[in-house]
Amino acid sequence: QSYSQLAMDSIIAGLSALTGFAALQLANYYGPVSCLCPPLGAVAVLLSCHPKSPASETKTVIGAHVIAGLVGYAVVRSGFANYAEAIAVVLTVTAMSATKMVHPPAGAYVYWYVNKRMGLMGILRPGLVGAAVLVASQMMFNSTLKPLLTGKIDKKKKWF
Repeated sequence: QSYSQLAMDSIIAGLSALTGFAALQLANYYGPVSCLCPPLGAVAVLLSCHPKSPASETKTVIGAHVIAGLVGYAVVRSGFANYAEAIAVVLTVTAMSATKMVHPPAGAYVYWYVNKRMGLMGILRPGLVGAAVLVASQMMFNSTLKPLLTGKIDKKKKWF
C-alpha cells in the first residue's frame, strides 16, 4: 500500500469517526435520551478503521449491545457486590461467543453498566442507542461521502 493510499485511508477513517460523533452529539443534544458513553469511542474506531470486520457488522454491533445491556441489568438486579463487573464481562463474552456476535466494545459497556449500577433503561441507553446512531451514520457515510471522496461510485447500487 502506497503512502498516499495510506494517507487517504486514514483521512477517510477520521472523517467517518467525525461523522459518527457529530451524529452522536446531535442525537444526544436534541434527542429524548442520552446516547454518549466511553465504550462508543471504541465502536467508532471499529466502524471507521475496520468497517469490513465481523465486529463491525450491523447485527454484531447491535446484537452485542443488546446482550451487554441484558446481562448488565441481570447482574445489577442480582445484587452481586463482589466481582459484579467481572461476572458481567464473563457472561457477556460467553453470550457473544455463543451467538457469534463478538463486539469488544460491548464488553466495555457491560463493565461500565454494572459499575454505574444502571437500571432498566441502561439496556437501551446510552449503549444501544449510541451504537445504533454510530451504525446509521457509518452506513450513510459509506454510501454517500466515502464514494465522493474516493471517486469510487457504485452505479449499480440500488437505494431502495
